[in-house]
Amino acid sequence: MNNVAIEQNWRNKYNVLVPQADSMGAIAVIRSLGQHGYKVYAASAKVAALGCRSTFASCAVQCPKYDDQQYLDWLRQYIKDHDIHVIIPSEAFYLAIRDNFQEFAHLIPIDSSEEDIYRCLCKVDVFSSFFTDESQQLTKHISNTQIASHENEIDWQAIESWQYPLFIKGDGFYAHQGDDAKIIKAHTKLEAEQAVTEVFRHYDKVIVQDCSPGVKATVNLLFQEGKLLAESMAVATHENPHTGGLTSLRHSWWQEDMYQDAIARLKHLNWNGPAMVEYKWSEENQSFDFIELNSRYWAALNLDILAGIHFPCIHLDYFFEKLAPEKAIRLTETINVRNALPADFGYMLSSLKDSQIATKKKCFIFIEFILLFFNPKIKADLLYPGDRKLYFINLWSFTKEFARSCLKRLR
Repeated sequence: MNNVAIEQNWRNKYNVLVPQADSMGAIAVIRSLGQHGYKVYAASAKVAALGCRSTFASCAVQCPKYDDQQYLDWLRQYIKDHDIHVIIPSEAFYLAIRDNFQEFAHLIPIDSSEEDIYRCLCKVDVFSSFFTDESQQLTKHISNTQIASHENEIDWQAIESWQYPLFIKGDGFYAHQGDDAKIIKAHTKLEAEQAVTEVFRHYDKVIVQDCSPGVKATVNLLFQEGKLLAESMAVATHENPHTGGLTSLRHSWWQEDMYQDAIARLKHLNWNGPAMVEYKWSEENQSFDFIELNSRYWAALNLDILAGIHFPCIHLDYFFEKLAPEKAIRLTETINVRNALPADFGYMLSSLKDSQIATKKKCFIFIEFILLFFNPKIKADLLYPGDRKLYFINLWSFTKEFARSCLKRLR
């Protein structure tokens, strides 16, 4: 990042609201912006939200839940009372203001249209858009996928050749009530048929996908006004559960073909803003499949800011003052970052419970879980310079919850 820009104090005249301060992504946003001088107002409906306790938050507040009828009135008043200049939206925040988007649009530092913003939040619409690509470039790295509006539209004969387990997904945008998404893993055709029937009870559209080999990998990008401002890539070493899920141990890396694929997808979607493009990467086959788009700041953002790539600060510097790097800032440092508790604990626990894993390997996984705490080459998500207290607050909360769970089982 431009050292001159970092040294300036002009950022403290801007008040930034960061909702959902209980999430890992929001914590990284708060740290990045607060560290560089922005006045950060952290908000969460949860009493014990870690982001609200960050050293880098100028102010913290407990707000109503998104589905509370009072939320929008609270938001309007808070913006007025604290002279909020910008809001860093989460996916749930976008959905909470969906019917009132234009009222808050001037506070959202994204220059994509309302239509493009909500399309990028919808898994069904994202895949549908890629399938309309006449060049078919955007369908090359997608696992077997079907989108259906009715059970009769699903081609079960074609699915017979797919790789199990299948994933049956209900998109929150097409939910009959609320906006929660649903994913069911099916290991057999019968389970898949039952899952499809179940999902259609609650959703108007359903995605059916097969299982891509490999581990989770991400391309993280920041576009504004068509300019690429910052970029990074990461790949998972551990996931929770171990069969695939939340990344608990990850490291920076680079894979040019995947990177170019992600660029093409965001340009096709007219996306401007932060985005994590998620893939499955097979080291054995040297292949990758697009999984989903997260068009907001990602949970693993602490990896980037620990490496000195401050996506949120770069973002707002451009939004407010049009300060842009001469070329996109790329994460080139090799860095390993771990979310030990509860994520990597979940990886370890799911491995120990898996009857398919040999006892010898289970012992290795358990020992590795302990030893990783003492590995100086692995950084911790929450153990951030100037804000290390969040690590110990989280450790104490996890310890209490774990002890409470153990006592309950002994009774």
